[in-house]
Amino acid sequence: MIETLCFFCKKKFHIKPSDSQFRKLKQNPDASYVCKACNQSMQREAQQSTGIHPDQIDQYDKLFR
Repeated sequence: MIETLCFFCKKKFHIKPSDSQFRKLKQNPDASYVCKACNQSMQREAQQSTGIHPDQIDQYDKLFR
């Protein structure tokens, strides 16, 4: 388990190996972490300001999610 701070909200999080950002943080402890709440908030804001849904940008990307 890795302890880190969210880049945006500055809250402390304990990252488990099952988290998608765990490997990035394990390899580089100075890498930025964005919590799920901040990530979703940024995605919603981007969708509202552009009117584009992420699935419309890269149809193949959703295969990897």
